[in-house]
Amino acid sequence: MDRPRQERNRFHLGISVPHNVAEVRIEAALAAGGSLNDRRAKAFWVLADADGNEACICTWQDR
Repeated sequence: MDRPRQERNRFHLGISVPHNVAEVRIEAALAAGGSLNDRRAKAFWVLADADGNEACICTWQDR
């Protein structure tokens, strides 16, 4: 992390998917109300729900 967080995640998941599935999973999460940090795409995308709980969609690309 670049700087310490003031809030605390209840959980953080990392999910590895084939690179051709990643965009579909991300679109579904955004459609459900999630937010996206794509700074490290295509290696991984960080999704968060409304409470700030995070999940990473990971691929082997750009590692």
